[in-house]
Amino acid sequence: MKIKKHLLLLCLLGLNMPWVSVAQTNSRPNILIIMTDQQTADAMSIAGNKNLHTPAMDKLAQNGVRFTKAYCAQPLCSPSRAAIMSGKMPFENGFIGNAPVKDGQWPEDLLMMGKIFQNGDYKTGYVGKWHLPVPTTKKSQHGFEYIENTDFLDYNDAATPSFCARFIKENKNNPFLLVASFLNPHDICEWARDEDLKMDVLEDAPPADQCPPLPANWQIPAHEPKIVRDQQKIVGLRTYPSVNYTPEKWRQYRWAYNRLVEKVDNYIEMVLASLKKYGVEKNTIIIFTADHGDGNAGHSWNQKQILYEEAAKIPFIISKMDGSITPRTDDMLVCNGIDIIPTICGFTGVPKPTYLKGIDLSKKITNPELQLRDTLVIETDFADNEDLLGISGRAVITKDFKYIVYNKGEIKEQLFDLTNDPGEINNLAVNKSYKKQLVAMRNYLKQWCKKNGDTFDSGL
Repeated sequence: MKIKKHLLLLCLLGLNMPWVSVAQTNSRPNILIIMTDQQTADAMSIAGNKNLHTPAMDKLAQNGVRFTKAYCAQPLCSPSRAAIMSGKMPFENGFIGNAPVKDGQWPEDLLMMGKIFQNGDYKTGYVGKWHLPVPTTKKSQHGFEYIENTDFLDYNDAATPSFCARFIKENKNNPFLLVASFLNPHDICEWARDEDLKMDVLEDAPPADQCPPLPANWQIPAHEPKIVRDQQKIVGLRTYPSVNYTPEKWRQYRWAYNRLVEKVDNYIEMVLASLKKYGVEKNTIIIFTADHGDGNAGHSWNQKQILYEEAAKIPFIISKMDGSITPRTDDMLVCNGIDIIPTICGFTGVPKPTYLKGIDLSKKITNPELQLRDTLVIETDFADNEDLLGISGRAVITKDFKYIVYNKGEIKEQLFDLTNDPGEINNLAVNKSYKKQLVAMRNYLKQWCKKNGDTFDSGL
């Protein structure tokens, strides 16, 4: 009788322990990181987008915290992914452009996410798009014992849930870290060039009048740094076919983009179903994000690299399917590139490398009133795939304002009131009434660069 009472007490205690399920009272939580490619923050129905339907992403938000002001470290594939896997900004780890997969590039003393968790006695798995400057075969460095489906193949995304399911099944009795990395909606790049899609197929877009409307900020804004359009010409139509788009074509682009987001949402649901199937759903913390966004017609921009909201702002949700997180949104500034590793270390007790500067968001989940960051700096380096163009930029983001500055051009600076001008249409850097705010942002960035060892120099 005493034993039964003792077990009952343990179960009741388990119900009030936010990161521990009753079934696995003595185990550490699993971590599942789901990452899409080129998904802008607003490309979810839970975010108010009525032109698509994303039930899996919505379910994650309905069981967790959706951070509404989350950004990537740099809006380009390799730099963003290298930041996520290292916890360091691109200017710190050296990967500021798309880098080839080649051994010997990654610093030996810079621990990768998989290695950190492998050292913490977690089973580690990675499935899907890689695009990191480390060979997948070098498990001794990246630390992912199970790594599958990383090559570019037809229907690559469709295979990812199956490989994830196998990993979950094989490791259901051990604490694990699993990264499920999807390529879509990146196929919009091929669609824009009228090429066959890498992952899937889409039916022809309907007539423009049946497609999503143009965003309010679809036109190129006044007083934009000329250098960003100059680099479009350097790179050419393969990357930026949209320079010749009509409004009608842009509307069809937005239709196709939404369909690709819906496709990847369906695959995400399959991964979530495997957690439930193998009995680990309630003991798994899920982080959903993307490596960067997409212009999606904002400022007449497709692709990424630019520091506007559409390309730099990404979805970021921390979720757990056991009811332990009160669903809410949070407007604290987040950077997935530097915050994910400290956060998952915080949830699991795995030792965090002492050199990391990101925020442990597990503290924010348990104490919503905490304000752990009020200013964020992100970066960009324009490139033609792996060839850097020597055009760099930084953005300083606060609760209300964003300051963007480039290292070249006659007009280098942009200042936006994100509260009253979320579409970043009105460049306040040319408005004398905002001179004090402009100078304050400029000086903040200079001091931040000095403090953090960032050699960026705007020349101002």
